Amino acid sequence: MGEPAMGLYWLGPVLVLAFLGGLMTAAVLLRMGKVHGPRRVLAAIALPFGCLAVPLLALSLLAIAGGVLRP
Repeated sequence: MGEPAMGLYWLGPVLVLAFLGGLMTAAVLLRMGKVHGPRRVLAAIALPFGCLAVPLLALSLLAIAGGVLRP
């Protein structure tokens, strides 16, 4: 067997950057006082994980599209 045609060495750093971006955004929202009430606090806590899901969702959609469009 050979090495795969496309490595996913870039996925780890992209996921870390997405999580940190969401974490920084949540921290800024909390610091600015834009978060009031229990629902908004829960949304601020979930924001980094939502940002983490975006690259994984994009990679999944690309993998599905690549499988469907394969000749």
